[in-house]
Amino acid sequence: MALALVICSLPAAAVCTPVESSGVLGSHPSQRVRTGTPITTTADFRFGCGTVVLAVLSTPALKAKITTATTGLTLKKTTDTAITVPYELTPVGGGTFTQGLLIIDLNSSNVVSLLSNNQAIINLKITTLTGANVPAGTYTDNITVNWTYANICEGIAVANACVGNLRTGSVDRTITVTLVVTNDCTITAPDVQFGTAPLPGAFNTVAQNITLLCTKGMAYTVGLDPGIYGSGARRQMASGANRLQYNIFRQDQSVWGHLGSARVANLGLADGLTPHVIPYTATIYADQPAVPQGSYTDSVKVDVQF
Repeated sequence: MALALVICSLPAAAVCTPVESSGVLGSHPSQRVRTGTPITTTADFRFGCGTVVLAVLSTPALKAKITTATTGLTLKKTTDTAITVPYELTPVGGGTFTQGLLIIDLNSSNVVSLLSNNQAIINLKITTLTGANVPAGTYTDNITVNWTYANICEGIAVANACVGNLRTGSVDRTITVTLVVTNDCTITAPDVQFGTAPLPGAFNTVAQNITLLCTKGMAYTVGLDPGIYGSGARRQMASGANRLQYNIFRQDQSVWGHLGSARVANLGLADGLTPHVIPYTATIYADQPAVPQGSYTDSVKVDVQF
């Protein structure tokens, strides 16, 4: 087990005071949670007193231990605690924590040396474990530390007696670890290559797919914008000032657009693991005039609404 104790300046306090920093992991897309780099943050439990003197009637003591589980940890979805994201809790700097084992166990002059205008600190590292296929939402868990202290004199020592406040007590303190999982999609949209032909009507129709892998439980629709050079109901590719009209069609042979019913819908809820494959065809209109020789291009954006 590794133990991180840090001594730093602390203003004089009226009582011995435990404080914590929160374990906020932030907001991350679901696919980062499932397969990406582990998400990490730090937190700490601190214990500090005001003016502390050594000459007291009894021996001062300070102990701290984590009372909650330190293995098999999971962040639970606030609206359904059966849905979880696993994580681990380790000391900053390496090592492991054991539930119930004393992390800080000080007495006599060690306590006074540490607490005189300073703090005892337990530094925590919190890291998610990959593999959780979960829906969007807020996920939380609590970590509790028990501080036990005795015979700590805040004041003046006179003849081995404490003139002031003799502090003895036991208190549980908790931090909440929080992770927000957001909706996310990986979109695979290969380029449309019509090849080469002498006239608009000589180009073959291209048939291929757009594939989406989206967050578990996510319902969505998919649209294609008019492209850079779209005019009216037709998309256009450009070669300088010249235009070559084409379009992209859904399975029902209607133009795949980005507004209202022109979007692709009714895909069902994503399961986070199985890609949705959306077939389409792309055709260059044969009813347009011949265009000058050249390389014609356009760029169409795929957008997902949920």
